[in-house]
Amino acid sequence: MILGLREIKKEQTRKAISDMATKLFMEQGYHAVTTAQIAKLANVSVPTLFNYFPNKESLVFDEDIEREERLLNAVLSRKKGVSILDALLDFGLKNPAFNSVNRKLVRDFRNFIKSTPELSHYERQITMRYESSLAKVLQKEAKNKLGDVEAGSIAHFILDAFFRASDSSRPQKTLESLFEILKNGWEE
Repeated sequence: MILGLREIKKEQTRKAISDMATKLFMEQGYHAVTTAQIAKLANVSVPTLFNYFPNKESLVFDEDIEREERLLNAVLSRKKGVSILDALLDFGLKNPAFNSVNRKLVRDFRNFIKSTPELSHYERQITMRYESSLAKVLQKEAKNKLGDVEAGSIAHFILDAFFRASDSSRPQKTLESLFEILKNGWEE
């Protein structure tokens, strides 16, 4: 899909507002910063701010739709002969959060989310949507038929592996070991 100049400018404005808001939240505290302050600093009205973002939490999770699309696309556009798990592992390992240059920023952001109940709850809602979407794709793409419970459990484990790895001091190694359990099962 090719975006016109107007759409490109809207996306740039949206991204700039989100980045500025997230920075303010992390510096001053989520509850200390108001949407009115954000709107003023972004040089937009509060109603315009809410045209871009449906709620305060979404200011922090501005890329959640795009992230979901990339996750699903990792499975749907994988090369012939590449397993679903290998495609998802490769997708996870390419995550910028795993780059050592970004580790402090990622750790600070993850701690910020965990320490803010509204954001933790919002993140969980997003993750549940991702799980549901991924489970449907797994059912469609898997060689062997998966029931709803099995597909949902696998999707949950995959997404949990991404979160646990991003919180780990050795994200790539952690993700690889968790995917190894998925590929081979758990031997007690």
